[in-house]
Amino acid sequence: MRPVALALLLLALAGQANAQGVPEPTEAPSLPSDAELAEFLVDPSTTAAEAYQVGVRLFEARRYEGAESAWLRAYALGRDPTLFVAVADTRQRRGDEPGAVAMLEQYLAERSDAPDRASIEARIATLLQSPAVLVVRSEQPGHAILLDGIPVENKTPAELEVEPGTHVVVVVGEGKQVGEKAVQVGYGETRELDFTPATTSEVTVEQSEETKLQAQLAVEKEDTTIRRAVISTGSISAAALVTGTVLGFLAYREQQDYRDNPTKETADKGERLALFADISFGLAALSAVTSFTLFMTHKNRRKREREVARLQIETRGAGATATLKF
Repeated sequence: MRPVALALLLLALAGQANAQGVPEPTEAPSLPSDAELAEFLVDPSTTAAEAYQVGVRLFEARRYEGAESAWLRAYALGRDPTLFVAVADTRQRRGDEPGAVAMLEQYLAERSDAPDRASIEARIATLLQSPAVLVVRSEQPGHAILLDGIPVENKTPAELEVEPGTHVVVVVGEGKQVGEKAVQVGYGETRELDFTPATTSEVTVEQSEETKLQAQLAVEKEDTTIRRAVISTGSISAAALVTGTVLGFLAYREQQDYRDNPTKETADKGERLALFADISFGLAALSAVTSFTLFMTHKNRRKREREVARLQIETRGAGATATLKF
């Protein structure tokens, strides 16, 4: 047989073998449209597993609202509390920190034996420290901004990240005060402050008793959550420290036994105990740092809120002159 004919025959046989033995790649299922998703979620034949998988695909495609709807449907069908953690992830990526906290708290409420309770409580405590955003606008751009009596670098229009709590914002332009507003914001909240002539007269809106009560309850709830997270991480640190100390003592004893009777078994046991002791000490240090950071951050935040409240009172009593001192 000629070389050319032989080569063509081999190519034909190879192509036939590939066609018979290698399956063609299957296309990934397309993502549902909003209308298809709505129909899928109300379909009585939908299973919890199917709803969960659709949520995963939507989450990977960054369609977080659709992923949340699919996972909430999966929870309604299967009652798996861990889905609340997945929903919290979607809300956090959409900038809805309060919504994420609500889902994490619901997870802990429905799963009292949650093995990751300490980490979830620490995550909640971290979310409660999420900054708020003040969007400051004025009729003319480029006006100076004072936040709690301190000039900021940004000029109007500007977005300022602030700690949750009460803040006093003053806008100054052309050597005179354009307006002043006191605002209370929660964690992860965005509030717009418009300093145009039509709105600058609205310096401060007095809170109703119900609003004040809700704000106080929110503060107490946050304090309780932070306290629990500090206690949880502190307890983990203490337990890990005790465990590391015990394991270190046992490793030391094995080392003494190895000196008297050097065997491979004694050496291996001593090395394992020493390794576990190091891991325990590392966990103790990490938990202690986390607990201390949460405690000090929350303490400094409360201190700042008291200072801002005092500044707000002084500003109202002394007028713009006291506010503009810097």
